[in-house]
Amino acid sequence: MFEETLRRLTNLIPIAKADIFNTALPAADTDILGAAITPTNSPSWLRIYVAIAVAGKLYLRRTVGGVTVSEDLNSGADLVANSAYCFGPIEWRTGDSLNLRYSATGANILVLRIDEIGAAE
Repeated sequence: MFEETLRRLTNLIPIAKADIFNTALPAADTDILGAAITPTNSPSWLRIYVAIAVAGKLYLRRTVGGVTVSEDLNSGADLVANSAYCFGPIEWRTGDSLNLRYSATGANILVLRIDEIGAAE
């Protein structure tokens, strides 16, 4: 019983999945993360905090079983340059791999932090 309680409590501690600070954006509409991220706990949730120095559209690329779909963040509207946004919770589970893309380039990602938060039990 203690082990199960400990496991459940551990699932509540956020897990850092990506952390980018003051780094140049890649080419427009290409993957931002060097490698796609995958869940540690399944099912669970993601929280994405981001500020970018140029206006543009941020979207998530979810791959499952070799098939990739795009999911617009911010309802598909441009993010305002130099403004902070927090997206989530975003559901994911075993078999998902995620990356982000941005429709603009020529400026810096001021901050991008992605945390896996609590198992979705």
